[in-house]
Amino acid sequence: MLEVKGLEFSYGEFTISGVTFSVGKGEVAVLLGPNGSGKTTILKAIYGLLKPRARCVYVDGADFHSLPFRRRSQLAGYVPQSHHPPFPYRVIDVVVTGFAPRLGLFQSPGRGHYEKALEKLRLLGIERLAERPYTHLSGGQLQLVLIARALVQEPQVLLLDEPTAHLDFKNQLRVLSTVRRLAKASGVAVLMTLHDPNLAAAYSDKIIVVKDGRVVAVGAPRDVIKDDIIREVYGVSVKVLEVDGRVVVLPHD
Repeated sequence: MLEVKGLEFSYGEFTISGVTFSVGKGEVAVLLGPNGSGKTTILKAIYGLLKPRARCVYVDGADFHSLPFRRRSQLAGYVPQSHHPPFPYRVIDVVVTGFAPRLGLFQSPGRGHYEKALEKLRLLGIERLAERPYTHLSGGQLQLVLIARALVQEPQVLLLDEPTAHLDFKNQLRVLSTVRRLAKASGVAVLMTLHDPNLAAAYSDKIIVVKDGRVVAVGAPRDVIKDDIIREVYGVSVKVLEVDGRVVVLPHD
């Protein structure tokens, strides 16, 4: 389980204040809010790329930020919002780089590392890409390879920053459905940032609505995707409907 208790962080005039929530094993949670609301900052502070004011992140009860780097990399995997591959490495080699925190200074990955990397590609349904150059992938394929790289450590927590950014509709659905399936199959706690309330409602178990660095609401999609909450956070008038058991947000003049 991932627990965040009163996360505080500031840079310039922007402040993240009192962010508190939890994500259980096998649960998919979404930090939802408009651009500039603080979602990515919160995610980076949880992972430790930014330093909160005080200790506030716990994984299975352990103070995450006080752990050695290697142990943290084993407990949590992080997938950034965007990545531009500089060289045409094979996909399998890119995934194997996820083992770097476990290898010694002069140690090279062995056969077992490559077998485990292929296993993760297979889990995500993209093992056919193993020998393909990393620079020849579509946006959706690239995101899945980055997820595979994060998974080789077999983390208990997976953090994804806008995994659907720059993807077309088909690949958005593909990546999010794969993430959800992965969470249920492996028991990993998933926390990702999104700005689309419809995608958040369709693929999450819990939504943490964020505005101006603070949490506005936390709960199941049907409990937080409400007309008044969306209006407050996004500044637009909407109508929330239920279709086939799911909430759907539509613009409403």
